[in-house]
Amino acid sequence: IQVAQYFLEVFPMECDKNTKGSIVQVMGTAQDIVAEKCVEYFERYRRACHVTPKSYLSFLAGYKTIYKSKLDDISVLSSRMKTGLLKLVEAEKSVNELSKELAVKEKDLAVASKEADQVLKVVTVKATAAEKVKAEVQKVKDKAQHIVDSIAVDKISAEAKLTAAKPALEAAEAALQDTITEETVELLAPYLDMDDYSFESAKKVCGNVAGLCSWTQAMSFFYSINKEVLPLKANLIIQEARLGKANADLNEAQATLDEKQAELNEVQAMYDKAIAHKQALIDDAEACKRKMVNASALIEGLGGEKIRWTAAGKTFQDQITRLVGDVLLATGFLSYSGPFNQDFRNLLQTAWKKEMAINKIPFSDDINLISMLVDNATIGEWNLQGLPNDDLSVQNGIIVTRATRYPLLIDPQGQGKIWVRNKEMANELQITTLNHKYFRTHLED
Repeated sequence: IQVAQYFLEVFPMECDKNTKGSIVQVMGTAQDIVAEKCVEYFERYRRACHVTPKSYLSFLAGYKTIYKSKLDDISVLSSRMKTGLLKLVEAEKSVNELSKELAVKEKDLAVASKEADQVLKVVTVKATAAEKVKAEVQKVKDKAQHIVDSIAVDKISAEAKLTAAKPALEAAEAALQDTITEETVELLAPYLDMDDYSFESAKKVCGNVAGLCSWTQAMSFFYSINKEVLPLKANLIIQEARLGKANADLNEAQATLDEKQAELNEVQAMYDKAIAHKQALIDDAEACKRKMVNASALIEGLGGEKIRWTAAGKTFQDQITRLVGDVLLATGFLSYSGPFNQDFRNLLQTAWKKEMAINKIPFSDDINLISMLVDNATIGEWNLQGLPNDDLSVQNGIIVTRATRYPLLIDPQGQGKIWVRNKEMANELQITTLNHKYFRTHLED
């Protein structure tokens, strides 16, 4: 008992202090029970079995190892169940919050829709007015542009003629060109038509006369040109005035059009902003609704799982409570049951359960040591490797693989030997016998 107390004093266990003390007492009693059963077993079957301090120490060490391993396994499963239940609770809360949030978003969406409709009415009114003004302004603009274009044509024609008359104008610049009359030109006409009325002929007679001759020719030619140019000049002045007014009207019309367009752009921007805000609220509400639908579907789909997980969580807690006793039975089986047949193994289990019940140590009445210590997949693998599938053989396989001490197999039929060979084939199993000449070398290797 003192040895067990030493081993378990600081070892963490999911039980109260009194239960832990009872376990220490039962561990010592378990060793005594096995010693008694060894005597009975010898008396009945003439097969000697013994328990030693080493057996007890293996029992204590095995208890700590298996308890920690099983507690970790159950704790992991329990934690997963608790996490699943927590997520379901969080999902339910999220659905409630999303429902409230969706109601608020729908109210905001209704307000935004109303605002967008009001802005649309303003946009429609202003757009209609702007289009009307735009049409009127376009008429003025087209008319002004037509005037500008026609004036431009006349101006080009007048400037072309003025350009053509420029040499004559420059030749007669010293004279009073604009004051020459039509009568004077008619009087000069007979002289100008003469063949010898030229600057070269006059120069032969007299130099002064040659200059006068050249001047009269220039005056006559200028008059003929100026007769057309003067109306063009006057008309050009009038057309430039018209052009200035037309450009002013055009600029004014364009300014009015720009002003209306700016107003239209402003209200259009307001409408676009309102529509964008409305669409953002729609998208947000739809996203919220999708989340709520998905969460509701998840909760509905896992409704049955919630009940099962809740029950499983309670079951796991009960398993943890009973684990101190179940591991005591499992460790006692691994440490002491090897030499006994199935009947005496059952007797040992019954005796230990009775002792634990007296000391109020929780354990599972229907405990299955095989399923507790090994899974079905491993048992199936053992069967494929040659181990018989009866309970006694499976129990022996568990003792071989899970006990803390090396087992001694008494195997008259050779079934155990076949299984061990197949099982350890991949691990480079070394096979030897006592009379093998390299027996010592085999052991040393």
